[in-house]
Amino acid sequence: MNRRFALWLALVAAFTLAAAARYQPGWLQTDILALAGDSDAAPAVAAAQRKLNGQLQGSVLWMLVGPAAEAETLAHATEMLAQQLRAAAAITRLEYRWAEAERYQREWALLFPMRQQLLTGADRNLLAETPEALVRRQLAALYGPEGAGIDLERDPFATFRHYFAAGPQLATQVFGEIPVQQRGEHAFTLLQSTATPVALGGKVRTPLLQLREELQRWAEARNLTLLSVGAPLHTEYAAAGAQREIRLIGGLSIAAICLLSLLIFRSMRPLLLSVFAIAAGIASGTAAVIALLGQMHILAFVFGTTVTGLAIDYAFHFICNRMRPGPARDRDVLPGLLLGLVSSCLAFFALALTPFPLLRQMGVFVGAGLIGAWLTVVLLFPSLLKLRQRRLHIAERLPPTKPSRYLAALAVLLLVGAAALPRIEFGDDLRLFYTPPEFLAEDETQLNDLLPSRPESAYFLVQGNDWRQLLEREWQLMGELQSAREEGALADFQALSLRFPPERIQRADWELMRDFYGSAPVQGFYTQLGYSATEAQQLVAALRQPFKAVTLPEWLAVAGGQYADLWLGCNAGGCASIVRLYGLQQTASLPSSLEGVTLVDPPRAIAAVMSQQRDLLLKLLPLVLLVVTVVIALRTGARRALSIIGLPLAAVVATLALAVLSGAAINLFHVAALLLVFGIGVDYAVFSHMSGRDERSHTLLAIGMAGITTLLGFGLLALSATPAIADFGLTLAVGTTLTLVLATLFFARAVEGGNR
Repeated sequence: MNRRFALWLALVAAFTLAAAARYQPGWLQTDILALAGDSDAAPAVAAAQRKLNGQLQGSVLWMLVGPAAEAETLAHATEMLAQQLRAAAAITRLEYRWAEAERYQREWALLFPMRQQLLTGADRNLLAETPEALVRRQLAALYGPEGAGIDLERDPFATFRHYFAAGPQLATQVFGEIPVQQRGEHAFTLLQSTATPVALGGKVRTPLLQLREELQRWAEARNLTLLSVGAPLHTEYAAAGAQREIRLIGGLSIAAICLLSLLIFRSMRPLLLSVFAIAAGIASGTAAVIALLGQMHILAFVFGTTVTGLAIDYAFHFICNRMRPGPARDRDVLPGLLLGLVSSCLAFFALALTPFPLLRQMGVFVGAGLIGAWLTVVLLFPSLLKLRQRRLHIAERLPPTKPSRYLAALAVLLLVGAAALPRIEFGDDLRLFYTPPEFLAEDETQLNDLLPSRPESAYFLVQGNDWRQLLEREWQLMGELQSAREEGALADFQALSLRFPPERIQRADWELMRDFYGSAPVQGFYTQLGYSATEAQQLVAALRQPFKAVTLPEWLAVAGGQYADLWLGCNAGGCASIVRLYGLQQTASLPSSLEGVTLVDPPRAIAAVMSQQRDLLLKLLPLVLLVVTVVIALRTGARRALSIIGLPLAAVVATLALAVLSGAAINLFHVAALLLVFGIGVDYAVFSHMSGRDERSHTLLAIGMAGITTLLGFGLLALSATPAIADFGLTLAVGTTLTLVLATLFFARAVEGGNR
């Protein structure tokens, strides 16, 4: 006992120290996009996605909507709403006075001396093609409502004013620096906030969702509508749901195991030892993930709770073997336990070889969890387990079945699977990870209807050796995007070079304006306004400003947040920026061959990664089958190894066939579940074939109990609100049921046959 207990403690210490060395706060993740990983992505693409994810992680946009006729009342209500948001513990930063002038003044002061070299696309075309039209436009404007704001001495043709006002505009009316927009019969205001991170330790709370409900009731009392969108709302909802599922699945599974153990073993000691083995499995799985991978997604932890359905198998087999009358014969069960562990771990650790984070975490968690549970059973149970022995006759009471019927069942299942393969359809989508609740989806739909300028998830990443080359490449891209916008494939786009063109373009604009100021139409413009020829010449001379070179970093220091967020910075590999897209049509054809330009579409990238990993696992299944067969053959011989492997193979093929015939689109998680069905089936088949004549009833009891607990552990996952988990759980439930039926049929065939 002392030596085994010391070894067990040493292993526990090793697991603990390895986990402690890699432990870091925030090791449990909730970010859905993190599930795709970026191991195969270019460093710049990964950096861009991390920055965008960081911007989205804490951002919550609030929209207060009211009647268009009550814009000023809406502005006052927005001020009241802002006070409540500032007072809320769930909010750390708030911006709603979008009309604040300080930033605009700084940017104006930097760019106004460059006014001769900064033009909008429309003004550039007028100057290049029909400069007289620009003069006529300004003469008409002078006698219109905007005439009082025209600077005849420094910006007489309002080219800089047009340039500076171009781009995203928030306000149509301003009340106390709060802009109120109007769309149809509705007016609305916007408040941008940053939420506190979701605390995943202990009970997951939902302060942001609770705040949303309280503020919506407040808005309804004033006949207003409050809409809210943002990743933190979904993170809170998903984290709370995942925790509920962990408690439901883990709790029900453990409760069922406890009840089953008490009914069968009629003693608390086997129950307590079984629960201890489960706890050891979960603890070792968590420690292994932290030590090897550094972090784990909460969905992987939900999957990992299913280790309770497998870790208990070793305990049941050991306990049932101890129930046999006579002296303890632990050596009879140890070879089967070891072979079952090796074969199961081969299946689970195959998942750890994939670059897909969720599968890798699942594989490490469950594989290491099984090892921890196995070590606990083998090292501690021999000394700690005391049980009243009983003779069982379960196997003998099975209805006798001819051996040929067992083989026929295997053949039928294999044929059904082969027949269903041509009908297989695949489908991988980000929505497998998370389906937003209806109340958040409705808010997002209504907000997008009123504010259709929210950026798409797809964007262009532009790279250059320095910022000058980057702006040139952006400018080339914008020419392509303008064509897509004119064709209706794209509503709009946003780029640094729209606000700060390359120096080449700035010099060309400067020359256009220089020639324009010296032209006869400009001289006639001032003469028509009553200036003398001499005064007109003096004004024109003053307008001709020298070219002023300003660097991109200098401009970014004073640029608005909507532009500064597009800049990714420079490093040894060069500089990078983002070009945002708005209103992208699904059928749009976007440029893909420009040097230094990459189209990044995270949802599509995740789907592509999932498809790649699904195909990888499909190719991995035959390899695992071959390796497991060889491992078993080394212990039992080739003939018996083929007999053993037939049971899990038939279960896997039949499970896949049932999924296909039910109309399900096979995704990564169906295939991952099939791999685990194979591991479970090998485990049951090994114990079935390796049990001696006097062990059959006790082995069948252990397999039955293991199967029931596995069904409870895995099958309950089918109740999950996350489609990926539900697909995984349902597939495993079907596969486990088939392996149980085949194992029982094998024992019935053994009764008829008399021996193996």
